Amino acid sequence: MRKYFICSVGQPGENYVEENLERIISNSAFYMHEDTTQKGLYDLVKPNDILILKYNSNYIAYGQSLGKKIIKDDNGWSLTSPVDQWYFFDQNNTKRGVVSYGVQWETLPGSGQMGTVKGITPEFGFKKIEQISKTNDLYRILFNDTKAGKMLKLKNLLQYKKQIILQGPPGTGKTRLAKEIADGILNENPNDLTPKQLVESFFKSAVTDADYNLKFKQRLEEFETAFPKQQLSSMDLDDYCIGKGNNTNFCWWIEVGLSKFGKFSPGNSGNYVVYYGKSQDDYVLSKFEGSISDVFPQMTNALQQLVQHENIIEAEKYFGYSFIIKILNSYYPEKYFPINGRDSLVNLMKLFGKEFKKVGTVELNQNIQKIFNEYKMKYPSEITNLDFMKFLYSRFDLNNDGNLYDKSTENITSRKPTVIQFHPSYTYEDFVRGIVAESNGKGLEYKNVNKILGRLSNEAVENPFADYVLIIDEINRANLSSVLGELIYSLEYRDEIVNSPYAIKDDDGESTKLILPSNLYIIGTMNTADRSVGHIDYAIRRRFAFVDVLPKELKDDKIIFQRDWFKTVSELFITNYDEYIADEKTPLKKAKTLSEEFRPEDVWIGHSYFIQKKLEDGKHEPEDFTVRVEYEIKPILLEYVKDGVLIGKIGELEVEDYIKSL
Repeated sequence: MRKYFICSVGQPGENYVEENLERIISNSAFYMHEDTTQKGLYDLVKPNDILILKYNSNYIAYGQSLGKKIIKDDNGWSLTSPVDQWYFFDQNNTKRGVVSYGVQWETLPGSGQMGTVKGITPEFGFKKIEQISKTNDLYRILFNDTKAGKMLKLKNLLQYKKQIILQGPPGTGKTRLAKEIADGILNENPNDLTPKQLVESFFKSAVTDADYNLKFKQRLEEFETAFPKQQLSSMDLDDYCIGKGNNTNFCWWIEVGLSKFGKFSPGNSGNYVVYYGKSQDDYVLSKFEGSISDVFPQMTNALQQLVQHENIIEAEKYFGYSFIIKILNSYYPEKYFPINGRDSLVNLMKLFGKEFKKVGTVELNQNIQKIFNEYKMKYPSEITNLDFMKFLYSRFDLNNDGNLYDKSTENITSRKPTVIQFHPSYTYEDFVRGIVAESNGKGLEYKNVNKILGRLSNEAVENPFADYVLIIDEINRANLSSVLGELIYSLEYRDEIVNSPYAIKDDDGESTKLILPSNLYIIGTMNTADRSVGHIDYAIRRRFAFVDVLPKELKDDKIIFQRDWFKTVSELFITNYDEYIADEKTPLKKAKTLSEEFRPEDVWIGHSYFIQKKLEDGKHEPEDFTVRVEYEIKPILLEYVKDGVLIGKIGELEVEDYIKSL
């Protein structure tokens, strides 16, 4: 098995760093001076191992080692490890790279704190080479050969298909795997970073979303062509008012037309002072006494002053801060940050350790833009404030104070998936929307409310820059057609509105939309040995990607795996155990003790039955493994005999007697 190593060019500030970097690049080899006092694990480097090149605090390149080679060098640069070639983060600027945070938790024993060559875990190593470059043949080989690569395949499959089902016999770790995939979606960075470190890593290595920023620029040009800064005071009611269902008015542009370009609190017609009310079939004035003919000219003059001269004081007489910030960001996108919710802005100020309690919301917004500008000066790049906004919402729960990061450790908290379990009596009303009875002081009031999927979908719709994962354990135990209802359509056509039999009204009395957004991922788990539950019909089946999760031998230093027991039990199901363990792509051959009605892939009991946790002294957990054999393994095997899964004899013994004798 190939190993991964971090190889430092030299410590920052030492004279030979630049010289050695040039030597390493020009000779396609890692070089270390023979007098280096802390060589680390250099002696363990072998052909085919992966070397990740560290320059100052960044990982700048990686390559496949050709082994160690000691050369004669008059200046002492004698310890080398040639590579096939170096694959750089930036071929045009080889000193650029990805930040090295997190290595302290992933370093292998013997590397030494200051070791020039550090051994690291394959998972950490693969994650870093993926960040450096994934457009070369070496990356594709590692992608297919490593556990981390296989996990990335599943992550990519989920991101493409949006919903997958992990299926397999009992004990193969389907739920655990589902949580690992979810963690890969929700937490792309190590959770041992402080917010400051994570933000710095973003500015050092992130790439601008050119397509997103170009679309914003094009939409702004359309908007400003329709509503020039100098002409807002001359708007009439049709030019300004939302409510008629057209997309040519000023308020439509602010609420809908530019909504994808920033994170803005949902608007409603009352925010705009004047709107067109469908129920009244006329223009409506809100929040003010008097007539529209008196208020509207004053209001458009205030808008003119806001947009042309950034006069916030006059605008605040008519509009709330959310509306004001969105307008200012639309006309001055480089001066105002694309977030207008006060809670989010306050949480960002907390995150950056800034004062905020006596600061107005517009000023808070400007302070966040100032912080962005300071980072841009420190780490010059093409990153825009839109890129930074998307990053912040993808890494922090800015809407909920307390879930930004662990204040006791200053580290970022991991985002968690939502986990539920289906059962035969589970219904649409439990899962999507239903009716609840609430006391209103006079009696019971029946209300339509969102349930688990409805609530999670709404949250994902409101925060399109973050990902959400729902894990449904035992997904096939419920009647999926009934539980999903009209959402079967949404599984294939994400982001489209569907009608629910349970209408829910918002504060304006409008029916809220039911949408399954594309940033909500669903992972189901299914026990293929359980024949007591219904099958998944073809309409639903084609909307999921099905992934087999089969038994395997575990090689993990953190556990004790009872390999002999696992092999003994496995041979009740298959005859080619050794060949399969050597190559998991090998087709399984059925044992004579497995009924013709069953496939080993569906019923062969999994590896988790044969795990014992290691204690700190390296020994296994206190209870003897025979306890697990007697009360977990043998009972399920005997149940298989009763159900006709396991049949026949082993030698002179009936299979039932053989199992009892284990």
